[in-house]
Amino acid sequence: MVVIKTSFNDIQELIEKELTVEELDKLIAFAKAEVDNIDGDELEIDIKTSNRPDLWCAEGIAREVKGILGKEKGLPRYELKKSNLKVIVSSELSKTRPYIACAVVKGIKLSDYMIKQLMQLSEKIDLSYGRRRKRTSIGMYNLSMIKSPIEYKVANKNYSFVPLGFNEKMTVEKILEQHPKGHEYGYILKEYKQFPILISANGMTLSMPPIINSNDVGRITEETTECLIEVTGNNYQAVNVVLNVLCQTLADRGAEIYSVDIEYPKEILGKTVQTPENKPKEIIVSLEEINRYLGVKLSATKAIQLLEKRRLEAEKMDKNTLKVFTPPYRNDFLHWVDVSEEVAIALDYNKICPTKWKVLTTGGLLPETESENIVREILVGMEATEILTNTLVDPIVFTEKVNIKETNFIKIANPVSLTYSVLRNYIFPGLINVLAKNTHEPYPQSIFEVGEVVKVIENKPVTQTNACFMYADAEASFEDAHKVLDRLMQLLGVTYKLETYEHPTFLSGRCGKIIIADKECGIIGEIHPEVLEKNQIWLPVAGFEIELYAIPTLDCKRKGTW
Repeated sequence: MVVIKTSFNDIQELIEKELTVEELDKLIAFAKAEVDNIDGDELEIDIKTSNRPDLWCAEGIAREVKGILGKEKGLPRYELKKSNLKVIVSSELSKTRPYIACAVVKGIKLSDYMIKQLMQLSEKIDLSYGRRRKRTSIGMYNLSMIKSPIEYKVANKNYSFVPLGFNEKMTVEKILEQHPKGHEYGYILKEYKQFPILISANGMTLSMPPIINSNDVGRITEETTECLIEVTGNNYQAVNVVLNVLCQTLADRGAEIYSVDIEYPKEILGKTVQTPENKPKEIIVSLEEINRYLGVKLSATKAIQLLEKRRLEAEKMDKNTLKVFTPPYRNDFLHWVDVSEEVAIALDYNKICPTKWKVLTTGGLLPETESENIVREILVGMEATEILTNTLVDPIVFTEKVNIKETNFIKIANPVSLTYSVLRNYIFPGLINVLAKNTHEPYPQSIFEVGEVVKVIENKPVTQTNACFMYADAEASFEDAHKVLDRLMQLLGVTYKLETYEHPTFLSGRCGKIIIADKECGIIGEIHPEVLEKNQIWLPVAGFEIELYAIPTLDCKRKGTW
C-alpha cells in the first residue's frame, strides 16, 4: 500500500468535477484507492496496489476516474517531440548500474505545491517500485545549465562535486560516509570500486546516481520552466516504465515532452535508443475466455467500450479475439486474466450479482498432508518440537555455514534480499541455523521439521517433502539420532538399512546414508565440530533427514514445480 497526500481542490480540478469527499471516495475505488483522511484541503489517499506506480499521484488517480466518468477514454496520449540532447553511456557501467532513460520537459509551471507533489511521487517510486533506489532511481535537473552530450560514466572515490543541500565540494567517499543520502542509500554502491556519475558536456556534474544530485544543476525551483528527467537502474524495462509514469504525469499538467537519445556501448545494448519509449504495448486475448472467467456474455463491441473506460484500447481481430493496447506507463499486464480484471472493474464490482453454489463439496486433507501429519505426530510423541522455517533461504546458511560448496539451487530472478534468494534443497542447514539462534535456551533441544524442498533432477526442478530431526545436548551422539529414526521407521512399518557415508556437514565415521528398498533416501549423523563452531553452537548435535516419498507406507509424491 502507498499513502499519498494531495489537495482536495486540486484533484477535483484534475477530474473536472465538483465532488463531496464521499463521492470522491467511491470514484477513486476504481483506481484501487480510498480516502484515508482529510484535514482542511489536504487529502490522504491510500492506494492499494504496489504494481501501479502511475496511480501514486493525483494525476494518475484523476486519469483513471475520468475514464470511468466518460470524460476521457482510451489510451492517454501526448505529442512526443525530439530534443537535441544525447546521453553517452560508458561500457564501464555494464557491471554496475547500466541502464538510463531520459526526457526533456518544457513549458512546465512549478509552484511550491507542484514541486512537493513531484518529490512525493519520486520518493514513493524510489522506495517501493524502485526497491529503495536499487532497481530504479529518479533525478531531475535544470535544463538551462546542461549541454549535450551528457556522459553517464564512472568515477573513483576521490571524484568531487557539491552535493544537494551542501555548499562545498565533497569527494564521493565523503558523500557516502557523511551525507544523509549517502548513509541511507550508500549500501547500493558499497561493493563497487567505481561509482556512477552524470556529467554535462560543459563539465558540470549532474548527480551521482542513485545517491544524490548536485547542488546547482540538480536543484529544481519555482523558476524552473525546463528540466531534464533521468531514471537510472539495473533493469532496462523498469527504468523505462518509471520514466513513462513521470512523463505522462507532467503531460497531464500541460507540459511538453521531448525525447533524448541514449547511446549504449556494445557491452550493454550496443545501440542507440530514444526515450521515453512511449509506444503502447499489445496483448492478444480471447473474448470467450474473459466471458467464461467473469461469468458474463459481452460482445466484442461492449468489451472494447469497457476497456476504453479503463484507459486502454482494443481492436477486434476476429469474432472471438481482441488485440488490447496498454499504456507504456503500465507494466502489469502479464496474462489475459489481467485484461479480465480491467473489464470486471469497468463493469463495477459492486454491481456483480452473487451466484448460488451449484455443487456441494466437503473440504478435507489431501492424502499427502495426512501422511505428513503421521510423521509429525510420531516425532512430537518422541518429545521433539516442530519448527517451521522458510522455503526461500539464504544460500550462505545452506553452503558456507555447513561446509558445503556452491550447490545447484533454484534461484529467484529478482530477490528482495539475499536472505530469501534461493529455494532450499535440504532442511537440515535451516535447523542447524535455528539451533545457532537458540543457544540461550535450556538443553537438551530436540527439534524437527516436515516440509518441502526443491531439487534439480534431470535439469528440472522437482518439489518433494522431507522430514528432518536434530538433537542438541552435552552428550548428543549418533545413537540419539539413530534411536529416533529407528522408532519412526518401526511405527511406519518400514524396513531400512544404513551404510557408511562421507558428508562435509557431518563427522567422518559418524555419518551414514539411509536406504529403503535399495534406494538412497536420506542422511544421518553427528554434525562436524567445524560446522558447530561456524554456527557458534557449543554442544554436540546429531540428526537425520529423510525423503518421505521413498517411504512406501506414506502417500508423498514428488511433484514438478513448473
